[in-house]
Amino acid sequence: MSTPVQQSAIWKVTGIGRENVPEALLSYVEYLLLERGYSPRGIRRYLQDLSLWFRFIEEHALSPGPDAVRVLILERRWSPARTKGFLAALRNYYRYLAKVRGEAVEDPTEAIGRPKGGKRLPLHPTPEEISRFVGALDQEKEGQLLTSLARFLYGTGLRISEALSLKGSNIVWEGGHPVALRVVGKGNKERIVPLSKTAQSALLSLKVPRGNSHVFTFTQGRKRGFAPSIRYVQRAFREAALRAGLDPKRFTPHKFRHAYATLLVERGVQLDAVKDLLGHESIATTQVYLHASRERLKEAVSRLPSL
Repeated sequence: MSTPVQQSAIWKVTGIGRENVPEALLSYVEYLLLERGYSPRGIRRYLQDLSLWFRFIEEHALSPGPDAVRVLILERRWSPARTKGFLAALRNYYRYLAKVRGEAVEDPTEAIGRPKGGKRLPLHPTPEEISRFVGALDQEKEGQLLTSLARFLYGTGLRISEALSLKGSNIVWEGGHPVALRVVGKGNKERIVPLSKTAQSALLSLKVPRGNSHVFTFTQGRKRGFAPSIRYVQRAFREAALRAGLDPKRFTPHKFRHAYATLLVERGVQLDAVKDLLGHESIATTQVYLHASRERLKEAVSRLPSL
């Protein structure tokens, strides 16, 4: 059982009000954060689904079994992706109760089929569009920080949360030049990401710390020295895209990760290598970039004999 000081730190990290969490889920939150290494965002999403589940079975006087799950899903009429997320939240929680807490409970999702939904291809920006976007981004108040961050995301494929949590101690140097990163990703798993020339130049454009200070920080004002939030970056990217006459949906921080992965595939990099660079758990997740590679598809159809 954690101490009051530890509990206070947990609620501060997750950004969840202690009073908003049912008593039955307190230890589960600690387990996800401290033992499984889940992100605060992932924990909040799980808690929202579990709170919805508990309210539903209480209001309808249902036992927590497969029938109740089916009724809730039918009532909500979610998309396949949303339904999968809800089922994952329930499955993870009840497995925690059974395997970690040793309670005699059954997984109510065990008999529920997983919905199949069509996969959408990542709609990533082209290098030419990224150049236009970076030019507009440079007009922001923290232009140097944001342009360096955009180029860095494009050159590494890191998740925005991974980039903003990056510290000087995570950078591997050789001969005065940054050559690789030690990145702690989902599930608290560490991977090595070699730096492309674009990523190297993006880092060298900043005053990169060598210790435990964050790499990407505000350079002026009251927040000087502090890392920006994900929402701040998302908002700045959206405004820059609109200013450049570009679709803001294609210029979120995560789309730069898509661009990185797709371009690697187009250049002939093997999927298992792309998987390791991105920190994917399964190669099935990486395969979407194989389908998204327009150059690969163009090369394939060019081999068709003409009539």
